[in-house]
Amino acid sequence: MNYLFDIDGTLTSPRQPINPKFEDFFFNWMQDKSVYLVTGSDMKKVKEQLSQRIIDSCAGIFCSMANEFYIKGKLVYSNELELPEKVLEYLNIFLMHSAYSPKRSNNFEYRKGMLNFSIAGRNSSNEEREQYYLYDLKNNERRTIANFINSNFDTLEARIGGQISIDIQNKGNNKSLASKWIRKNVGGKILFFGDKTDKDGNDYDIVQDIVDSGDGEWYDIQSTRQLKLILETK
Repeated sequence: MNYLFDIDGTLTSPRQPINPKFEDFFFNWMQDKSVYLVTGSDMKKVKEQLSQRIIDSCAGIFCSMANEFYIKGKLVYSNELELPEKVLEYLNIFLMHSAYSPKRSNNFEYRKGMLNFSIAGRNSSNEEREQYYLYDLKNNERRTIANFINSNFDTLEARIGGQISIDIQNKGNNKSLASKWIRKNVGGKILFFGDKTDKDGNDYDIVQDIVDSGDGEWYDIQSTRQLKLILETK
């Protein structure tokens, strides 16, 4: 069995370090298992959230929506993003006309093979992130932007990720790259854990890939407490 975990909202709270008590449990749990991580974040952010001992114990880490893959610190593959200039024009229009306030800086963050776009801005404080998340739950702003990208640009796809952003990448270069790579290069069943498994979420593509292939299971995770209870049975 191959265990595949999202990070933000699954192993940690969004953009926060892993809880020390859960870290101890997870490190001990993963020792005799084949564990992979998949995240929209780059490796720098992974290292900010997870301990080095957990990173070192992983069979592999898929970063930037699985557009970058590492095994034991060595880069296995890396994809590039082909982004039409018109996309940036539309995203800037959404940014200017959004009713949300306060807007912070770092609204466009380029990662390997993807663009992370945020109306609130990635420099928002933790309190402001929560404020935008609640605003978005009411107004569906991120879903509106993602649907616009998906409907108007045939070569791209957009997915909702984390609390404040959407992830934009070349069509097909989503998190399902992780499950497909494991299936092709390792074999065996895949058990996936993620928190954005609904159709617009950035974990959905892995779920769909597992369902289509019939080679594994998946869990929608909403807290580390829930995750711990599930892992204790595995």
